[in-house]
Amino acid sequence: MRVLLTVFAAKPHLYNLISLAWALRASGHEVRVASQPDVTDAITRAGLTAVPVGDELNLSASFRPGEDRAGAEQGGVWQRLSGVTETRPEKLTWNYVLGTYTIGCSMEYEHMAGQTMMDDLVEHARAWRPDLVLWDALTFVGPVAARACGAAHARVLFGVDYNAHMLGAYADLLSAQPPQTRDDPLSDWLTGRLARYGLPFEPEDAVEMMTGQWTIDPTPAWMQLPVGVPLLPMRYVPYNGPSTVPGWVLERPRRPRVCMSLGMSGRELLGRDQMSIGDGASAEPPVSVLLRTLAELDIELVVTLSKDQLAAVSGLPDNVRAVDFVPLNDLLPTCAAVIHHGGFGTVGNVLTHGVPSITVPAPWWDETDLGRHIEARGAGLLVDPREASAEVLRAGVARLLGEPSFRSAAHAVRRELHATPSPRAVVPQVERLVAVHRSGSQLPCSPSGTLRGRWMRAIGSAVKS
Repeated sequence: MRVLLTVFAAKPHLYNLISLAWALRASGHEVRVASQPDVTDAITRAGLTAVPVGDELNLSASFRPGEDRAGAEQGGVWQRLSGVTETRPEKLTWNYVLGTYTIGCSMEYEHMAGQTMMDDLVEHARAWRPDLVLWDALTFVGPVAARACGAAHARVLFGVDYNAHMLGAYADLLSAQPPQTRDDPLSDWLTGRLARYGLPFEPEDAVEMMTGQWTIDPTPAWMQLPVGVPLLPMRYVPYNGPSTVPGWVLERPRRPRVCMSLGMSGRELLGRDQMSIGDGASAEPPVSVLLRTLAELDIELVVTLSKDQLAAVSGLPDNVRAVDFVPLNDLLPTCAAVIHHGGFGTVGNVLTHGVPSITVPAPWWDETDLGRHIEARGAGLLVDPREASAEVLRAGVARLLGEPSFRSAAHAVRRELHATPSPRAVVPQVERLVAVHRSGSQLPCSPSGTLRGRWMRAIGSAVKS
């Protein structure tokens, strides 16, 4: 079987696909990974075949230099464009949801791929003829390429499925609209994208084009929204990129080891680590103040700092170790607690190793919701960035270390995760699903509670109108 994976050019999203790509390759399947040239080296360094498509995305250019927490709290770049992460029922009015898709289709979806990427991907798919296209949940060129070459296709989530949730709200609200207000920018956008390659669009195709013929979900079920799409659960298996394990990581720490990981997204998108800490409108306190305050605890603190940040620190306490990078998959088994920004990759590492944590959420996507779920399970604490002073974080770490319930809850979560099928165990199910969908068959499902059923009711009411 030939499998084409496609992802937009952000390393955290690429790394989310690597373990599944390896599992498919190890099972004897041909695997290629298509993305913009920005991540070509990252793909090949992961031991996979890269297919550069389109122009460089240069995602960091989408973020204003020096964008601060106040600007991000208005929604962050992606949220400002589409508002897709909104889940509060009282906010999901027809005007709001219509605006989400009007702006999202014309700006966000186009920006994440670009016409040249779509053209190149479709050309490659038609030439290589994959049996399956696996696409990152924000890479909507994937289903277009699959349709163009006749492949089965599936979406791979990287966190909370806001897209399917918003599509469900859109379907329900669309079905209630009178004819004079029944705009459908999503179907219009999909019609145009497919028509470029001589492909027809039928209204009932929208759900499949936006959520895949099925969805591979590495997110624990208790973190997900109820969205009614065909799901294939898969255990999150960490991939931290090419790295070397420092010798000190393997040494048994004499004190409880605490890691403060500021994540990859900030460096990739903003050119700096991303964890906003302070009192809201004021600037972040100096890193040296934060480190000195945490170091008052009887711990060994390991913190990731860029060279510029480290240069600005006025001396490190004796029990603080500053590193530019260390693979979390190797560091966290030696840790008693973690402070992190809530990114999906970091959270995946934290849950995999059963480490209690403090989430100070970044504003990218689902960081706040992931942190809220961890706190609800008793495996950590969620701290509002506006309240995340050095003293608050010190008190939080003291709680994680001093109250055994946090570690017990984190270990319970780890046991649940290890009971979920690994990428290798998922491969036979993927093979079966590809055979079903390429035969032209549909998996049996009841339409009443599914996202497809809600959409069919919406387009059915449109026909009656």
